Amino acid sequence: MNVCAADLHVHTALSPCADNEMTPPAIVAKAIAEGLAMIAVCDHNSARNAAAVQEAAGDGLTVLAGMEITSAEECHVVGLFPAASAAEAAGAELAGTLPTADAEYAAFFGEQLVLAADGAPAGEERAALAMATPLAIDEVVDLVHRHGGLAVAAHIDRRSFGVIGQLGLFPHEAGFDAVELSRHVAPGSEAAAAFREYGLPILHSSDSHYRDDIGAARTTLHVMASSFAELVLALHGADGRSIADA
Repeated sequence: MNVCAADLHVHTALSPCADNEMTPPAIVAKAIAEGLAMIAVCDHNSARNAAAVQEAAGDGLTVLAGMEITSAEECHVVGLFPAASAAEAAGAELAGTLPTADAEYAAFFGEQLVLAADGAPAGEERAALAMATPLAIDEVVDLVHRHGGLAVAAHIDRRSFGVIGQLGLFPHEAGFDAVELSRHVAPGSEAAAAFREYGLPILHSSDSHYRDDIGAARTTLHVMASSFAELVLALHGADGRSIADA
């Protein structure tokens, strides 16, 4: 069994709130320097840069394609997908539900840069990614599952955009596969242990919008290889696989 350090919530310059220096080469270089074996690219309501980061990583780093989806209740849900094509298909469904980003939107929220593997500009996303989708939280989880993904309740320790902070309770019936704690909850702490009452695996992720934040929180995976399939097995505690606080 191998020990794999993973940061499963990293934004690129596609997210309007992320730094424009969050390019595929910069993300990959920082993740490797931090000793990570796996990251997940999770931009807001879109997966259009995930494949570029995968290409930039080559065989040096496992990059999962993901998204951070905003539900109608303004809860954030991280979707982790088996392939970039699955994430992009889910993202295409979301794009049709969002308004168009005009100049006023860009001035307020920021640019939404689609990038090539070398970091060069390849376009700009016109859907307003900072907006909430019209999908209820259970519909967001269903969308992720329909495309073969894992649905994670993002940064549930936060008052803003976490499911507990937004709803006042944890929605067990939504069907989440795991919950995520932010870098503000120390692994192994009493605060972290309190979230085990929801009966789901706990991931620690950085939610990094800036290069220096990559790897600031991480999860240790005990797996045979660094892959989506092995992550699924680890979340289920199958055949000796497991997850643990880093």
